[in-house]
Amino acid sequence: MKKQLAFVLTVLLTLTACSAWRIGPKGEGEYVIAESLVPYDENNLRQMKKDGILAAQKAAVEKVAGVFISSATTVDQAQIVEDKITSKSAGFIRHSHVQKAYRKGDEYYTKLKAMVLVKDIGDIIKQSEADSFAKKTTIIVASHETVGEEVSLRQDCKQAIYRALKAQPFALVNGDNLSQNNIDNPNPTIDKARTEGARFLIVADTATNPLENLATATVSPFKTYRARANIRVYATNNYAVVAEGAQQQSGLDPLPEIAAQKSISAACENAAKQLIEPVNAAINSAKVFHLTVKDVKTIERLKQLQDILKELREIEDFNLVRYANSSAQFDISANTSTSEELTAKIIRKYNTNFTVVSTTPSGIVLSFN
Repeated sequence: MKKQLAFVLTVLLTLTACSAWRIGPKGEGEYVIAESLVPYDENNLRQMKKDGILAAQKAAVEKVAGVFISSATTVDQAQIVEDKITSKSAGFIRHSHVQKAYRKGDEYYTKLKAMVLVKDIGDIIKQSEADSFAKKTTIIVASHETVGEEVSLRQDCKQAIYRALKAQPFALVNGDNLSQNNIDNPNPTIDKARTEGARFLIVADTATNPLENLATATVSPFKTYRARANIRVYATNNYAVVAEGAQQQSGLDPLPEIAAQKSISAACENAAKQLIEPVNAAINSAKVFHLTVKDVKTIERLKQLQDILKELREIEDFNLVRYANSSAQFDISANTSTSEELTAKIIRKYNTNFTVVSTTPSGIVLSFN
């Protein structure tokens, strides 16, 4: 009898200790499933298996970091994430165990379940954003540039746009070299920009051609090119044109290619300066709402939730502020007048995913089904 009682007490103490140390959806950590492939090395199986586990652990940490990196994240902040998180992924793994591992051709496959310290990763990324001078709105810059009858891939117009807007609170991202079809129908390019996290897309259409002055053509060593630039800025959430700029400018140089470059750069830089005021007005036109979604439970479901928010055309931007205890908190910039209107649009499109808990003038609380 005493042995049985001692055994029961031992079990109870063990369960109590486990409960005290438990982290998971209700604590600072989160179980994440991740996979890896490393080169198969039959001469060093032990190290190969270790490399597979480390690679899968890194993939788990990257998966968590990815949900906290907002569209406002700058290149410098991304480097901080790499330096402080990704390169030190083992420090954010509390424990892990391999679920599957086997040879896959010339590679070794590992699938593991890891307890990742979600709160620590989120705190580092949020602090890096707080330390930045200003939140930057991501804008992709794409262009169609021609010199005479030839398409130019030099991107002189893009570089001029960067110079004109470098002092603005924009995160400018290099976009595609566009075709004439893209200019005539920009919607597919806008859709692509939205999937890449851009709030706006700049589409520049510029062309330059040589000018011949018959009176001086025989005596002057200089070549003159005249460029025209037409630039439009599209909101990626609804395809609306929020700003336009146009300019014509000449370039003069003994070398024709330099004269053409000068004309495009001058025309695009001056046209881009016309975008500053309307783009900033468009950025500040959206209202900010605080959204809390309960019962998210896993990183995979959190990613699914973010994909839903990306699909809503009324939402221009969102930022994951905090994720803890299975609850995700977002700041959302949306083109709706009230929180009730935004809630209605979410429920109307995704009614099977959410239950409304409450709404206030600036806040929405939903439960993720």
